[in-house]
Amino acid sequence: PLSVGETTRTWLALDLGVDWDSVKKVTLPIMSKFTARTNGSFIKLAHSSIGWSYYSCDPEFGSLQAKYLVVELERELAHYDVRFVNLKGIVEVIPRRLNKGIIVKKILRDIAARDGNAGVDFILCMGDDVSDEKMFTSVFSFVSEMDEDYANVIPSPPVSQLTEGTLPASQSFLREVPSVRCTDLTTPMFAYTVAVGKKPSHASQYVDGAEDVADLLVKMASGSANAFFRREKEGQQHLERFKS
Repeated sequence: PLSVGETTRTWLALDLGVDWDSVKKVTLPIMSKFTARTNGSFIKLAHSSIGWSYYSCDPEFGSLQAKYLVVELERELAHYDVRFVNLKGIVEVIPRRLNKGIIVKKILRDIAARDGNAGVDFILCMGDDVSDEKMFTSVFSFVSEMDEDYANVIPSPPVSQLTEGTLPASQSFLREVPSVRCTDLTTPMFAYTVAVGKKPSHASQYVDGAEDVADLLVKMASGSANAFFRREKEGQQHLERFKS
């Protein structure tokens, strides 16, 4: 968040080793062709993704066009280190290494390195999408790396600063501290990975729906939450709705 008197933010990005300008030159003409032939579709541009949205199109025709688009993109972008995601009415071209997991681990490492490698004492990671599975596994990976020699772990991708503005409070986010050893390993650490909706997942717990997420966060913010776990017959743990 911005401090008092600040008006601009600093935007950062992970350098994943992809020549994104070249990817755009190949991708945009193809997507423009499919946009012209598919009523209601449009192109979405972000720093590390190029998306073709067919969410507002005729469902059957949009899905058919999306399949043809992916086939053509796979052929033309075969020599680039990218992958294709087709979820929830959008086809995205993104760097192959980009996922929510590497961002979560980068943030956790940055926080753990603060205050002289004080570590992290609480993690709550929640998600309802298949792309969130990488977040859950990255939390487990981060926990397993604690007090490990940095030479034995995979470093986070380098970070580049995209815009001028207020630098982050911790410069370690720009230059990762080459250590994952914490100064105090006697303090308990609580890490919860929670899937929203009961389904196969890498998460260790689940809640029934989005309303449970809102209730949980409100209760935690008020300091009156009491969590307990119930072992289901299937052997899966259920994170009960937090109650006062």
